Amino acid sequence: MSLTIVRPDLEVALDSLAESIEEVLTADLGQLSAAEELALVGRLEQLRRRLDAGTDRAADHLDRSAAFSHDGHRSAKAALKAIGRLPGSEALGRVRTARALRVLPLVEAAYRAGDIPVAHARLIGTVAANPRMAQHLPGADPIFRDAATTLGYDDFAAAIREWERLADADGADQSADETHERRKASLHRSQINGSYSLDGSFGAAQGSVIEEIWDRYERAELLADWAAARALHGTETRHEHLDRTPAQRRADALYAIFVRAASTPADAHTPAPLVNIVIDQRCFDEQLRRAAGEEVSVDPNDDLPSRRCHSLNGTPLHPGDVLAAALVGHVRRVVVDAAGTVIDLGRKRRLFTGSARDAALLQALLRTPGGLRCLWPGCDARGGNLQIDHREPVRRDGPTDVSNSDAYCGFHNRTKEHGFRPERRADGTWVIHRPHGGGPITPSV
Repeated sequence: MSLTIVRPDLEVALDSLAESIEEVLTADLGQLSAAEELALVGRLEQLRRRLDAGTDRAADHLDRSAAFSHDGHRSAKAALKAIGRLPGSEALGRVRTARALRVLPLVEAAYRAGDIPVAHARLIGTVAANPRMAQHLPGADPIFRDAATTLGYDDFAAAIREWERLADADGADQSADETHERRKASLHRSQINGSYSLDGSFGAAQGSVIEEIWDRYERAELLADWAAARALHGTETRHEHLDRTPAQRRADALYAIFVRAASTPADAHTPAPLVNIVIDQRCFDEQLRRAAGEEVSVDPNDDLPSRRCHSLNGTPLHPGDVLAAALVGHVRRVVVDAAGTVIDLGRKRRLFTGSARDAALLQALLRTPGGLRCLWPGCDARGGNLQIDHREPVRRDGPTDVSNSDAYCGFHNRTKEHGFRPERRADGTWVIHRPHGGGPITPSV
């Protein structure tokens, strides 16, 4: 269906855009080299962002002008949903983003230039829709712009959620309490085949402990599968040779946790630490003061990048839960200063210094606010199943210490051995260089 616009200049511009899109859709991509194909993906992504910025600008004007009433719609959201046959969440996301950009001119300019991914802009719109954020939004403009133009989605989401927690401490307190109160677990037996299904939900603090313990047991199951496969296939072992799927290993890991618990005496001491929690010193001190009854006021726009309060896998935690866990002693508290340097390891310091793997994992965690994951750009591998390897190989006299360590998934750890070289830039970001002087892998846009 073609829609006609009265203004000739807009009609000409849209016709030209449609012709250009058609050329891209019909281009022979088989003639491109691998590097050119990756560059094309990046260029198209930038243009898509700019086009989305245009649709959001149109949504903004529709919201302001109330032109939606011309067709009997009650809101801009309803008009967008009907015209585009969109889900309500997407229509609402466009309107929320448009409204947020009205008070965030730096973010809006970067979005229009194609420097901010659409998902980042949508998340900003969601956070800005909270009326308690209004007074803090203008001051957050450069912070949001800088974070949205440099961070991947997971890291950006972690940063902006931390900003939201600081801006709305009362709401964060209530949310943490509510999710904990709604905790539940159930085990259902099928009357048809006798199988069981397990279901549960937990607050962030309990969930983080469960997640890290489960990950450790799953890693043990994975190592067992690799050992069995190597016994049959030797050095030619690949993932397809493993006996179990990841889902099966995770189920067996959970079963092992229950069996271990059943075989442990009821009066046995729980080994610690169960979970690593990373929190910045200022956040920890603020929560101590709150616990003592002091009124603490926090500016969310004050040095946001140094703020941290999350588990090893990046799960945001409420500082009150962290303080309680630290006092009880079921966690290893890792306190970092503004420069990202570990300054306090809580009561279990000897376990950290006695384990090179733990030290390297924690150091890798400090690279980003979104949790521990593979160093390779775009890789989703996370948690305790990552492998620690030397940045400068041992064969070139690279030392076995934290300063020379990186965390990779198994695939990228092996890929790195084919000549790819990681480099940490002066600004703290990382780049992976292709083999034989081929330059960095395709940069993010």
